[in-house]
Amino acid sequence: MEELEPVIESCKQSMQGGDYSGALRKAIEKPISTKDQKVKEEAAKNICAAMAGVSNIAKFIENSEDGECDTLMKYTFKGMDIYRNVNKGKACQKFLKWHEELVKKCGLGVIMRAMVDKKC
Repeated sequence: MEELEPVIESCKQSMQGGDYSGALRKAIEKPISTKDQKVKEEAAKNICAAMAGVSNIAKFIENSEDGECDTLMKYTFKGMDIYRNVNKGKACQKFLKWHEELVKKCGLGVIMRAMVDKKC
């Protein structure tokens, strides 16, 4: 968890300043690789909060590399899970937009890569 704390704090500061895109860039820059479930959950909450705040999803994805898009799709699915009961599921609409834009850029393969990679 210690290696994640500076990233989470930096992302939270960016989000408090309204820079959700910057926070998300920082969060996905170096994907968390651990078996510690608490660390994975904390990282997922942080990344999904940043994704929920990004206003121009298409532009963000346009400026993302393929590997980052795979990571974003993993967290898109995680975000739908985390936000499924928020505002009667309406919060998931943002993640459905992420899903749509990621498939538009990367094709259906991004879904398969996200589903078989259990790192998130």
